[in-house]
Amino acid sequence: MRRVLPVLALLLANHALANHAHAAEPWADPDPEKPPQRHEIGAIGVVADAEYRAQAIFVDPISLNTETQRNFAVVEHRGRFGGTIDYQETVKLTLSVDLLDGVLWGDNGTFGVEPSSNGGIQVATRGPNVTKACIRLREGGDPLVAEGYGFGLCDADVVSVRRMFGQVNTPIGSLRVGRMPVGVGLGVQNTDGDGRRNRFGVAGAGDSVDRVLFATKPLEALKPKADRNLREDEGLRVAAMFDRYSEDSPILYDDDVNQVATAVLFGLPEFSFGSDLALLAFYAHRWNTQHSTLVHTVGGRAVATFDRLRAGIDFAANLGETSEVSRAYAVINNDPAVAQQIRQLGARAVVRWDEPMFSAYLEGDFASGDGDPQARTPLTQFRWSEDANVGLLLFEHVLRFQSARASAAGVEITRRLGATSFPAERVDTQGAFTDAVAIFPQVDVRPHESLLLRGGVLFAWAPAPVVDPVACLQARDGQVIDDDLVNFVGGKPGQFYGVELDLRAQWRFLDHFALDVEGAVLLPGDALQDENGDAVKSFLAQARTTFYY
Repeated sequence: MRRVLPVLALLLANHALANHAHAAEPWADPDPEKPPQRHEIGAIGVVADAEYRAQAIFVDPISLNTETQRNFAVVEHRGRFGGTIDYQETVKLTLSVDLLDGVLWGDNGTFGVEPSSNGGIQVATRGPNVTKACIRLREGGDPLVAEGYGFGLCDADVVSVRRMFGQVNTPIGSLRVGRMPVGVGLGVQNTDGDGRRNRFGVAGAGDSVDRVLFATKPLEALKPKADRNLREDEGLRVAAMFDRYSEDSPILYDDDVNQVATAVLFGLPEFSFGSDLALLAFYAHRWNTQHSTLVHTVGGRAVATFDRLRAGIDFAANLGETSEVSRAYAVINNDPAVAQQIRQLGARAVVRWDEPMFSAYLEGDFASGDGDPQARTPLTQFRWSEDANVGLLLFEHVLRFQSARASAAGVEITRRLGATSFPAERVDTQGAFTDAVAIFPQVDVRPHESLLLRGGVLFAWAPAPVVDPVACLQARDGQVIDDDLVNFVGGKPGQFYGVELDLRAQWRFLDHFALDVEGAVLLPGDALQDENGDAVKSFLAQARTTFYY
């Protein structure tokens, strides 16, 4: 092979770790345990990746406070196909495509109305169409209030290209150009969405970015070729990158959103009292002239194994200022548009003890919140990556449903008032862990090499009162907003989300098939209650089959 340096571009960005570190991440399952196998055809190498999953989800109730919109029950597809083709492991092209992602089984919709079913009567349906479940305006609903929205049907994408980039490995490092993952692994701010590494639930498409990246082992590049350390999990690695997050109008510069970033990773497979040490530090600077946006993101990660004990911490902080949010919300309350300070922090820490037949696991999670949506106060709400799951029901479904309805109403209100930016879109958590502190002890039992049993108890509360920012700004009747604050269902803001019990059972066959059955019970707290103090228990059951190669 003419491979000069390892594939250093696996060090991708804010939360980058090389592939070896996936197994060392204590909060993630190493699935798959190794990268896909490379097959050679002369000087050409091919790596193929394929997965299909079908998942049935049932939640009763998903709305904890109403007699309508109670249940959520779907069966959905997702196929993922892609791979890499290379010339002598030096010049590479990578593609990853999702097919029918989130598409519901069957022929769904109303004939002649978007989305339209294929058949005019259900009893005569001959074939399925392409729709997905989404939050949309209900028939006869008021578009300016959250209660006017609920689950319905929307058209879905048949094909979604999630990754497409080229790479060249030179004698001094690796250069990547194209649409690629923002980070590798399960970081709090970015995840790659690859594999099946979440301890509960599944990952979606992951976080991607259009980027130019250069990565190298600077100390090895200075050595003679025979003395270079080509291991991907050892030594010092450095990466620098330029990201284009938005071009918007092709004739303007001021509306572009750009970012430059750098990351440094040090790995040590073995040391005197442990193994699998991986240390990461990163910095990113994002800017946009149109809205006076300047954001500095800093953070890092440290993971290591000490015999049977594994431990790790991952954190990120966003610091800076922007006028984009206050300028958009000014259409509601006529407050002046000001450059708001950004002060956001997210972190995860895990310790676990692994024995051959069981594991004891303790996770602590944090995402800063924002209990005051006024322009005169800093933006402090941190939102984890949507694919870094915390539990099965509270954040993934219940809070997502509440916030999505409030978000839809907020976007419509600001649109009708003439806003050009829509920060209310970010009110929809999309299932992410946000505005929360959580303690999540778990236990794994492995009675057979093909069988996994897992249970956990999630305790969650908010560092700041949970509020609906648009509804609060609308209700403000003076200079003080404290008496006008409401949560996503119109109740008094609270800080205790509740307690969730999670279970998972998995059976694997031939390392190419997995059957998962998961369940959860949510005992809600005051952060989810309506104006009458009501919120009922919620239950989730889901099952999925996954075929992977």
